[in-house]
Amino acid sequence: MPAPDYTRSRAYRAAACTHLPFGVSSTPRGRQTPVPVVIEDAQGVHLTDLDGNRYIDFTLGYGPLLLGHTPDCVQAAVSREMARGLRTATVHRGEAALADLLADCVPTAEQTAFVTTGTEAVQLALRIARAATGRLKIAKFRANYHGWIDNLHIAGAPDNDGPSTIGQDPAASADVVLFDWGDAAQMASLDSSFAAVILEPAAINPGCFAPPPGFLEAVRIATREHGIVLIFDEVITGFRLGLGGAQQRYGVLPDLTVLGKVLGGGLPIGAVAGRRDIMHDVASGRLLHRGTFNGNPLSLAAGFAAVSHLRIHAETLYPRLDAMAADLCAHVNTQAARTGIPACAQAVGSAVQLFVGTKGLTCIGDLTQVDRAATGRLTDALLQRGIYTLPRGLMYLGTPHDDDDMATTRLALSEALETLRTPPTRQGP
Repeated sequence: MPAPDYTRSRAYRAAACTHLPFGVSSTPRGRQTPVPVVIEDAQGVHLTDLDGNRYIDFTLGYGPLLLGHTPDCVQAAVSREMARGLRTATVHRGEAALADLLADCVPTAEQTAFVTTGTEAVQLALRIARAATGRLKIAKFRANYHGWIDNLHIAGAPDNDGPSTIGQDPAASADVVLFDWGDAAQMASLDSSFAAVILEPAAINPGCFAPPPGFLEAVRIATREHGIVLIFDEVITGFRLGLGGAQQRYGVLPDLTVLGKVLGGGLPIGAVAGRRDIMHDVASGRLLHRGTFNGNPLSLAAGFAAVSHLRIHAETLYPRLDAMAADLCAHVNTQAARTGIPACAQAVGSAVQLFVGTKGLTCIGDLTQVDRAATGRLTDALLQRGIYTLPRGLMYLGTPHDDDDMATTRLALSEALETLRTPPTRQGP
């Protein structure tokens, strides 16, 4: 098939790099190949780039846009809020309104503190846990992502326990102890010196791994036994795996929950929700919780509209999304088995991960089997066929995806898998 024309996206990148480092505002966006495409318009789940190429979007803003790029309820709410003035850094009714709504939706959200990003929310949750316990040590799991701050931006892959990038302060993670996600037996190593255990209850970031049976229960038992604060990082899973997130789906309740992404309806937001007793130091004002844009009226209006919509339609919306994700996985796995191509897909809820180089993974440790370069070639082939995924093979489904989108995507997946039969073109010296 003829390659799409990316002339204008290439020209934009060349010019942007003059004054914008790496030509983007978040490093992973600059790694898309053959070029980071510049998106000019987004309607529902359909994108148009600067060169006029059209795509079905499965990145959905790296997850937040469960309702797509143009949900009527969110756009109307933000317009109404704009008409009242920006009111940055003021007290306004939207704060309590969204906190009340979260208390109705998320099992452990007796109180909620708002910030601007998921990374900030993680750091606030850790501070709350340290204040509540008087301890410093934090348990983190390999390949779980909790934002880009130095203390937890480590062990980003099962074969690398070190910093995730250059420039990090190794001393920042001195009180962090690493464990293997999914290994319930390792919870016996926890003791009363730990302030908190933080984890993705379903490991979407590493590759869409559901928790092994008994794992979350073992973490909950061990943390309760030693008085350790259990933090679920539900920045991705919150409102994506269900109205009550992973904790509702798997029936294990944390002490604190970190939220973001879908919660904001597409606008920046982060939150820490938890039991009233754990949140006491925040509620009393003893623990400082600061930020100019915390509780921003526009973000909270968008979040209230999005969560309200999800609550109304939860009984039909989530089963449909899960079924579409399962269908894409089944298609990929069937095609790979039929053709003998070493590739597979797995899903948790409405998040799907494509892998090349292996016919199946059972745990996060198996990620060492994945051919990341070949996975990148697969997503490149999908991009050329109008399917917009994260370059590492992660796909997010949204409510605007319809049967026609799914049929087009299945065909593109079949064709893209076939391209893996051809060896990659050798680059010149």
